[in-house]
Amino acid sequence: MTPDQQAAFQGATGHAASTVGGIVSSILTVLLFTWAAWLVVQVLGSLRKGAARDLDLLFVALRASALIWIALYLVRY
Repeated sequence: MTPDQQAAFQGATGHAASTVGGIVSSILTVLLFTWAAWLVVQVLGSLRKGAARDLDLLFVALRASALIWIALYLVRY
């Protein structure tokens, strides 16, 4: 953003654009953590019913962990 755009954004919202971007990234990261927890709970239920294998839980947990790592990296930078 140009300095004029940044000033207009801050004047309209009362917050810096980087602050708003950080808040949005943090909210999305919390939603990702919630989704990952829900996904693992669903797979554990399927595992208990016999509809899933142990490896299914492992792969779901690895994929969710990878997405969380990427999201945390993006929030940090």
